[in-house]
Amino acid sequence: MHIYSSLGVEHRETTVTPGKVTPSVGQRVKEDAGREEERLAEMMIPKKKQRLYRKIMYAKKKTAQEARILAEKRRQHEQTQKKKRKKVASVTL
Repeated sequence: MHIYSSLGVEHRETTVTPGKVTPSVGQRVKEDAGREEERLAEMMIPKKKQRLYRKIMYAKKKTAQEARILAEKRRQHEQTQKKKRKKVASVTL
């Protein structure tokens, strides 16, 4: 018998929710400094080579984005396949 039930109070189960990780101020400052250094280094490149550098960086970003999209599609496809397998397995049993 719970203490709460003798007092006429309902006992609620406690739940725990996952938190979010936030970067510390020091990490954020280091990341900002790194980005600033990259930007300044890019500014030091001659104009002709700077255009080529920007094209290369654009291509890298584009391929990384496509890879993320395809990975997400694959994950969704695998989840649907798992559901189909479970349905087939439950029907045969």
